[in-house]
Amino acid sequence: MSSEAARMAGSDFFDALRKNDVVVELRGVIERGWITVDGAHLLEAWYRSYFGDRDRFSEVIDYEAAVNGRGIPDLDLTEIGESLVSLLLGRGVAFAWAALHQQNDDLPAVWMAAYISAGPTLFDPDKFTGNVTFCTVPLGRPGYIDALKVTKEDIVVALFSEDCRHPLPATSYR
Repeated sequence: MSSEAARMAGSDFFDALRKNDVVVELRGVIERGWITVDGAHLLEAWYRSYFGDRDRFSEVIDYEAAVNGRGIPDLDLTEIGESLVSLLLGRGVAFAWAALHQQNDDLPAVWMAAYISAGPTLFDPDKFTGNVTFCTVPLGRPGYIDALKVTKEDIVVALFSEDCRHPLPATSYR
């Protein structure tokens, strides 16, 4: 997690995540699971709704990121600024965790990463938008988002298959 994401999300961020933090719009994506197409590991629901041409991508990781990348649903949110970022990260990380947990069942030999990010919109610096992208972790090469190139201003959380071997808790322990 980048330092800016950690600051905005808070110290108990991961401990507070619950299964019901996955928004309804994304639960079906998790239920459809993961498939492998032409060497790319893809969320089946997003693959079925993706209309790009596979031949336009020379690297499998770039195709995976194109198919497996989407915005975090936010049309119901009215918060602005950092409170919106915290909500976007919570939704994105909860979804990514559940999707990677499913990936461990569907494609157990594959090491995947999820990158959850947030940033200000082009025309309103108080309005943020979020994104989540999944791709294979290349052996011996930097990931899709190179941790060494993340700046202190970047709002990024990286999760990996191995982080998500256990499902999110269903209810709070507090």
